[in-house]
Amino acid sequence: MARYFLSCIRTFVFTLVVVILSCLSGHGLLLAAEVGQKVAVLDFKTVGDSTDLGEEAAETLRTYLLETGKYTVIKRGMINKALKKQRPGLSGEIDQATAIGVGKVLGVQLVAVGSVVKKDELYTLTVRFDAVATGEMIFRKKLATENREDISDLCGRMVKLLTKKDAPQVEGKQSAAGNWALGGIYPGAALKYVTGGKSAWELRAQSGSGVLALGPRYYRYLSKNANPRLFLGIEADYITFKGEVSKGTGFAGGAFAGGEIFLTKQIGLLMDFGPMYIHLADSNFSESASGIEYVLNMGIYWHFE
Repeated sequence: MARYFLSCIRTFVFTLVVVILSCLSGHGLLLAAEVGQKVAVLDFKTVGDSTDLGEEAAETLRTYLLETGKYTVIKRGMINKALKKQRPGLSGEIDQATAIGVGKVLGVQLVAVGSVVKKDELYTLTVRFDAVATGEMIFRKKLATENREDISDLCGRMVKLLTKKDAPQVEGKQSAAGNWALGGIYPGAALKYVTGGKSAWELRAQSGSGVLALGPRYYRYLSKNANPRLFLGIEADYITFKGEVSKGTGFAGGAFAGGEIFLTKQIGLLMDFGPMYIHLADSNFSESASGIEYVLNMGIYWHFE
């Protein structure tokens, strides 16, 4: 009977595949339905550090703008092509006239330019948004941090200020505070705490076909603000099962790899896959079964700000 319940756990994988395909289709429809202002974010100038720092900051800002659902963000490749048409052989800092011209070529409403400047131990991010139609500067902000890795967080704050969702009074070093997330996973629920760094802890409970699994998870993110946000992790579960003639307990442990796609700023679709060692012992028949199963998990999470 323990082997029967082990086979029930295997059937979760096939059902998950169907659910995931349906969710991904819905994700595509959602993105197609998003209509907002078109914005082009030009690569930021870097002073006092490597050139790729400004490029990465600009790409992070594009991601944050897209996640708001209020903007249609032009891809970097299209922006570079427009730059070459505007001024062949252009290098160095981009002035406002050039940025507005690029915006007109791309047919956008807003164009953003910026810089990342390192002076002593302080990194300063400056971003300016201009209206292409009028050439008017509609937003300009300067934020600073002592930690290079926190520049991506500064980009997030820039977008919050732009969309008037948040207006922080302190513009110094970033807080390390995390946030909570509530997940609907198949088949069960999860409560996750995402730290201010690159890790998260989760407690999840899953139930189905007479099987109940309860246990913690640990996530280690490969980046802080990418979309999708990729991760590696480990999991341990305590298992109980009960059927018509048998019942028992067991445990499971394993590792996984996956990612979370953010449909909006707060809603994410999570998927991961990995090997799990599962051991079940039937208390009625003094029988046990164990083995390694490859398990696919998915869930939809609401992240509280």
